[in-house]
Amino acid sequence: MIFKLYHGSSPYLSLKALKQETLKFPDIQFQVVNAESQDSQTIFDKLGSQNLFVSKRGIIIKRLYKNKDKDKLIESILAILKQGTSTDIVFFWEAEKVRVNTRYLKFFKENSALEQYDEMNKRSFGGWLKEELETNGLNLDPTIQRLLAERTNYDPERCANEIQKLKLDPENDTTYIVDTLEKDIWALIDAINMKDKARSMEILENLYKQNNDPNYILSMLARNLRILTLVKHLNDQNKSFREICSILRIPPFTLPSILDTSKNYENRQLIQIYRKLSNLDLQIKTGKIDGHLGLTLICPYL
Repeated sequence: MIFKLYHGSSPYLSLKALKQETLKFPDIQFQVVNAESQDSQTIFDKLGSQNLFVSKRGIIIKRLYKNKDKDKLIESILAILKQGTSTDIVFFWEAEKVRVNTRYLKFFKENSALEQYDEMNKRSFGGWLKEELETNGLNLDPTIQRLLAERTNYDPERCANEIQKLKLDPENDTTYIVDTLEKDIWALIDAINMKDKARSMEILENLYKQNNDPNYILSMLARNLRILTLVKHLNDQNKSFREICSILRIPPFTLPSILDTSKNYENRQLIQIYRKLSNLDLQIKTGKIDGHLGLTLICPYL
């Protein structure tokens, strides 16, 4: 029996790795079992039974760790895997990082059948992006690669979708990449500071056209305001550029523009914006207002 567990803090990367592994078995049609929503007996029967018409089966069991009877179920499944009498190929996938002290994870680790995929930092994302472009037969200038990473906020799934768009374009037009998400968020903050309602609405509309979730836009606004506040505070303490970048872990090339923007704000303005964004966040999460509508209404008046 062949078996392996895929998990980690990046569900997209772990699931992608699993799908790539199944391609190594072109003659096997994999059955997917959603273990989170099925009762334990059904899952156990699926794995423990034999098919008289198929000598080798392919089974993908998703979210076993989310099953309400996971402790009993995992114990039974591990017993089947230990026997190893079947010729089946069984892959397990968890949309989270399984704790290292569980029997579940220890078993796969001891059998060298564990694949872990975690969220990437900016440095590792650059390496991943380069490999992904090569795999898809694309050759982009390093500057464009950096802008693509920024535009997708270093999110591998969003970045992979953009790469597929480039593949579909026979001319590989990359001009749209220059208009990065990060750049749009900072432009939105500038428009808010300048009380430019028309510009605020224009930028918001552009962000919506890029299929950005309003909750994500709100979180990015809060994140960038936090960076803005900290840069302003550290600069007031006469910290050097190197010190500020080191403390906040931001790329040096981004600091001058952030510092210039911070000088346009007083502390009371930043506090006021934080309060309004926090209130909007609460209203969206409690279902009192639609996210798109909330951002559209509040941004011109922050």
